[in-house]
Amino acid sequence: MCKYYYDIYVWKTLLLVVFLMNFLSVFPQTSKRYAKQAEQDTIVDFKDRWSFRTNAVDWLLTVPNVAVEFDLSNSVYNKWTLGLEGKWNWQTAHNYLPYNVLNLWEVRAEARKYWRTEYRANVGKPTLKDRLFSKQRKRPRYWRAYYLGAYAHAGGYSFKFGNEGVQGDMYGVGVSGGYSIPLYSYRQNYIDIEFGGSVGLVATKNSKFKLDRENNAYVPSGNPKGLHIVPFPVVSDLRVSFIYRFASIKDKYKRVNYVKIQAREQRKMEKKRLKDSIRTAEIIADSLERVRKAFVKDSIRQARLVADSLEQMRKAFVKDSVKRVEIIADSLEQVRKNIRKEELPVELPETPLTKTDEEVSGTAKTEEEDGSPDNTSTEDPAIGTIKKEDDL
Repeated sequence: MCKYYYDIYVWKTLLLVVFLMNFLSVFPQTSKRYAKQAEQDTIVDFKDRWSFRTNAVDWLLTVPNVAVEFDLSNSVYNKWTLGLEGKWNWQTAHNYLPYNVLNLWEVRAEARKYWRTEYRANVGKPTLKDRLFSKQRKRPRYWRAYYLGAYAHAGGYSFKFGNEGVQGDMYGVGVSGGYSIPLYSYRQNYIDIEFGGSVGLVATKNSKFKLDRENNAYVPSGNPKGLHIVPFPVVSDLRVSFIYRFASIKDKYKRVNYVKIQAREQRKMEKKRLKDSIRTAEIIADSLERVRKAFVKDSIRQARLVADSLEQMRKAFVKDSVKRVEIIADSLEQVRKNIRKEELPVELPETPLTKTDEEVSGTAKTEEEDGSPDNTSTEDPAIGTIKKEDDL
């Protein structure tokens, strides 16, 4: 019994392992298939990137023309194209030269960017800037594909609608704009119609001519002009064109790659953040420079104040020292004078010292006792008295 249950457990385990192996082997193939399908959904076929155009206005003016346009990328998110156009109507054959002349040839290269309008919520009356430059509209026309482009062209012309005509060469650059809408669809091909125009600057060199009917020839009638720029914008093209495409305009230039838009916005934000950081750093640097200059200025002012204070203290100290020295000198001079005054010798009186009656009588007696008369003494009484006082 135990062996039976053991065999069932082994078989279930083996079946589970086989199922997991099959699932893991199929899953990458499914993922690759879906990835390939997603990649194919974002790739435009090579033939769908081409379009061929002719302008009915030029045909109406008897100027044959043809243009070709090619998408610059095979991605469904691509909006850029590059076109080349040629016109030719030159020197048609006549037995008798016509009085009016309209000859033109031109080669034009043009780059375009397509876009479509989007819905705009009713948040107020749109401004002129919104009308001219914004993609948002209150009533967007989703079937239209608008475009703006830039072109460069070169060519030659010969016009005459009066007595004199003008012929020469031209070179120019300018801008073009317009829109395309679907017109007619076949099973695998489409016809679209385009309305637009071009305006730009033209540089030309030309000369005048007139018709010599007698000789049946055009002859020059004036001095030729060198290369110069026409002093006003020139409308170089008006288009009502029919376009042959393998993919209609209603299916082209409409998908938006939000991942790239988000990445572009992220780059813009990073660039703005970096710019703001640089600006903040510059502001901080300027503030620090101002603080440093103010600190240096204050330090210089403080140093000057300290130097002035020290100079004033020095002057006061020198003044006090001089005054003290003068006082001490005066005191020493007074002391010296006092000392000199005290060291002067004692002056003796001019009159001799007188004796008292008793001293005179005593002296007389002594002399009488000694037996020496008064007139025998040669000493001066005054000097003898002084000696006695010294003895005392």
